[in-house]
Amino acid sequence: MVVSSTACRVILIQLAVTVVVAAGTLMYLNMIAAMSAFMGGAVGFLTTLVYAKKMYTASDSDPKKIITAHYRAEAYKLIFTILLFSLIFTQFKETHAPSLFGAYIATLLVYWVALIFV
Repeated sequence: MVVSSTACRVILIQLAVTVVVAAGTLMYLNMIAAMSAFMGGAVGFLTTLVYAKKMYTASDSDPKKIITAHYRAEAYKLIFTILLFSLIFTQFKETHAPSLFGAYIATLLVYWVALIFV
């Protein structure tokens, strides 16, 4: 499975945003908030990776196959997002929800802004 260079750039930017948000959270809040921020950002960039892996398995140029691959990739991304957040909330009792969701939203913003410029 080959992921396009554009998808790799988006994922790397999401990872960088995650690290910056987690580091900033560590400086201004505490370790629990920083770990929560990192986990939230990780949900963002890992689900983008899942989407890219599933989407780019469709190497055909048939529009029906491309749209089917897109819908399938989005479904996998949604399921993986739900599973990761469930894992976080069941396994980590001390999470800082604003940091968790703030970093997740930051990675989503990177994703959507990148779609505008690609």
